[in-house]
Amino acid sequence: MSKAEGAKVKLSFWETIRRAWKPYMRLYSYAGPYKWRFAVGLAFGIAYGLVNALLPLTVFQVSNFVFHGAAPNPRAVIAHREMLNVGPKIDSIAWICLAIPLVMTIRSLCSYGNAYYMAWVSNRVVNDIRNQLFTKVMRHSMDFFNRMQSGYLMSRIANDARNMQQALASVSSDVFKQPITVVGAVIVLLLMDWKFTVVSLILFPSCILPIRYFGRRARAAVQREQKGGVLMT
Repeated sequence: MSKAEGAKVKLSFWETIRRAWKPYMRLYSYAGPYKWRFAVGLAFGIAYGLVNALLPLTVFQVSNFVFHGAAPNPRAVIAHREMLNVGPKIDSIAWICLAIPLVMTIRSLCSYGNAYYMAWVSNRVVNDIRNQLFTKVMRHSMDFFNRMQSGYLMSRIANDARNMQQALASVSSDVFKQPITVVGAVIVLLLMDWKFTVVSLILFPSCILPIRYFGRRARAAVQREQKGGVLMT
């Protein structure tokens, strides 16, 4: 084999995304019979991302309303007693403060709906895949089972089905929920304090290096776990 053939082919960013997304598209084809529940789960995830992005803005607006301006100097209050009647009434402040727990409640309900429907669909899809896989395995000849390790088959069926369930439940919700949350949070932060947001975005790439490092170690640990499961079985 020549060096050109043995060298790794460098793919473009979009080509890498397309190849990585291809297995998920095949997995999503099994969710066809449950498409309406799957769509409802995605809708809850999108709503969660929007509401979660609005939470900092809600806290900011409530804080500005309650703590209007800087706290006055006590001497200034004595000299200008008319300042005591300036500002919103206590009843209006109480109602405005309820906006924060209201937004948090809506966010929690959207998160629950997203998790419930995604878990429901993923369980049904994994159950269908396991039935198809078991039927296909049972159709093999006895020579196949003599050559194949039983522990390997059991480990692949159990671990691969678990990974598919996690991919369908977690990735499906995060692929819409997290980008909306991040984009919405950046927009809100730019509206609140654009200088602080720009500095934070400049320092953000420094957080990617430890994430990549520990991500590789986590993937290696999962592979060792699967191999260990085969040997133990």
